[in-house]
Amino acid sequence: MGLDIHLEADERLSLTVLTSVARSLDGQDLVCDDSSVFTYFPSGLSVSAKRSFDEQAIYAEDTQGLSFPVVVRCDFRIKGPAPEDSSPLDDLKVFVEAIAAESDAHFLVSFQYESLMYWRDRTGLHSC
Repeated sequence: MGLDIHLEADERLSLTVLTSVARSLDGQDLVCDDSSVFTYFPSGLSVSAKRSFDEQAIYAEDTQGLSFPVVVRCDFRIKGPAPEDSSPLDDLKVFVEAIAAESDAHFLVSFQYESLMYWRDRTGLHSC
């Protein structure tokens, strides 16, 4: 069983930023091209992102008043128990904070699109 967490971002979030964040945080087996990025962390967190203009609707139920066309979707998956001295949720938090530090993109991060965890708007990064 795994847990799925989703980031939905506007066009200002580039795959280059996601690749840079993954590298700076020592993502394992980083794979990136013009349309996608994939990496994972020893904690059990995997990151899979793609840039697409096909479906731009926000799926998150709670938008904190944000409204933007979604161009980047990033799926975080936590699979299995974390190794000792490791936390996939801590890795997620650091990853999201790094994105917010490197990009002015607006985004939402939700657990299975139902529970909002983080969002970034014009005033900065927020968490629930």
